Amino acid sequence: MGEIFSVTSGKGGVGKSTVSVGLALAFSQQNLKVLLVDMDEGLPCLDLMLGIEEPCIFTLSDILLGKEISDTVYKPKKYPNIHLISAPENTGMIDAFAFTNFVNKVKQLYDIVIFDFPAGIDFSLYTCLPKESLFLTVAFPDPVTVRDASVVSRKLYGMGYNSRLIINSFRYKLSKKQIFKNIDQIIDESALRLLGIVPQSEELTLLSVKHKLNPQGNAMKSFQRISKRLLGDNIPLPNPKKI
Repeated sequence: MGEIFSVTSGKGGVGKSTVSVGLALAFSQQNLKVLLVDMDEGLPCLDLMLGIEEPCIFTLSDILLGKEISDTVYKPKKYPNIHLISAPENTGMIDAFAFTNFVNKVKQLYDIVIFDFPAGIDFSLYTCLPKESLFLTVAFPDPVTVRDASVVSRKLYGMGYNSRLIINSFRYKLSKKQIFKNIDQIIDESALRLLGIVPQSEELTLLSVKHKLNPQGNAMKSFQRISKRLLGDNIPLPNPKKI
């Protein structure tokens, strides 16, 4: 039975989709079969990041209406272990009951299922996920997104779900100069257990153009560490200077 991870955030623009793709790449490098599900109705983007050239004609809404999953997934040429289900182009297309059945089905078919949810506090579909699902809350190391991560954390806890924090676009120099918060402050203020830190990287900015990450680059290494922690390995956090 597959592991289910849901990527979320309070504010938009913190790199949720980049984190989702980075983790999918890291899991796929470990020979795991990964399903990425774009949940951002009306604004799908994961196909562009993965370099899928064909139009995503079929979407999650088609599956919920009865189309076979195998006929609806898209497979990036560069990453055979990753399958994608794109978000509907129109909003209001995801029925909660059908989505619950879909979740139960895909966790039997894949080793890893990653849901890339839109930002905000509309948690209406979160309750369709099994309670053992883990939410990954993404935040920048700035006061606004850290506070929003705390809001998300409290709401998820109240719904009976566990969540962990991923700090994205970390810049050690700004943290050292106390322009941005340090790691301990972010953990304390978000009230979330830290899962991993992803550095600011030009590679991540260009992911939707180049559709790849250098396996030996700092960004990919950070996703590899996070993926291994999610699988239960005890991977220590590196020195912040080397993130």
